[in-house]
Amino acid sequence: MVSRSGSAVPRVSTLFPVPTPLPLPVRVLVKGPSTVNWISWMGGPRTDFAFPRALEAELLANGQAATINNTAILGQPMREWFPRWEEEILQFSPDVLVLVPCHYECVHLYLPHWFERHANLYATRGGRIAAFYRKRILRPIWTLMVIVQARIDRLLPAGARRGRKKRAVADLAAYIRHAQQVGSPLVIVMELLRPAIRQSAWFPGMTGRLDATNVAMRELVEGLALPNVRWFATSEISEKFYGDDLQAATPDGFHYTPELHQAIGQELAREILTWTDTQPHLRKSEKWADTRPRLTNDS
Repeated sequence: MVSRSGSAVPRVSTLFPVPTPLPLPVRVLVKGPSTVNWISWMGGPRTDFAFPRALEAELLANGQAATINNTAILGQPMREWFPRWEEEILQFSPDVLVLVPCHYECVHLYLPHWFERHANLYATRGGRIAAFYRKRILRPIWTLMVIVQARIDRLLPAGARRGRKKRAVADLAAYIRHAQQVGSPLVIVMELLRPAIRQSAWFPGMTGRLDATNVAMRELVEGLALPNVRWFATSEISEKFYGDDLQAATPDGFHYTPELHQAIGQELAREILTWTDTQPHLRKSEKWADTRPRLTNDS
């Protein structure tokens, strides 16, 4: 080969021998509310992994390269999953979706989402005025509203606000349907754990709403009858460690201990590794590696 200047240009394959192909990482998208990211209790050592990080560590420990995209947001309802669908599904093109859906819709009876986020914003700015506002004005108003909501919630039948559950599960069905258009990824729908006593006193109707939502989500997964859309029984993992003691599994009432996060990550990894063995682009085999295009001296 000769360049425009007339000097010889070495072939690329001469300078760079054909390397051993690198394994293609399995791409995993994790979505959900604070139960994905938050730990009971926060402020521990760096080894206190939430389950997406524990999942990544377990996949790597088993020789499976992985790219984990954790987009969970504290207190995020299902309707807010859709604006980022193009970025998170179409552009990222995940092999696996790990979903913790419809949790926020089970918490409150009627308090608006925007006010819940405003009152419980964790990463607040400094300053005396902001601190005074949050401590002396916002927090007392929020606490009073939650107390009034809890009293009303105790008086209402268990089926109150069924429409919200139906809309959330319908949103989940639509999200799974849209995701299946992008290469039929593995979808893991995670069961929601009941709140412990610490939080059920503040949100007395939440347990009933959550139980009904779990039933509806599992029926959705079973009704789809797709081998790559699966139900993940979170409660079975919790029971292995803590029995029926939800207070031990979720000390702050909602969020998992580091040990439970670790166990969930390990179980998710086992599920994903079983599935990747059926995927030619992820399977670790010489046959697949030999089919990859390579430069030759004739290129």
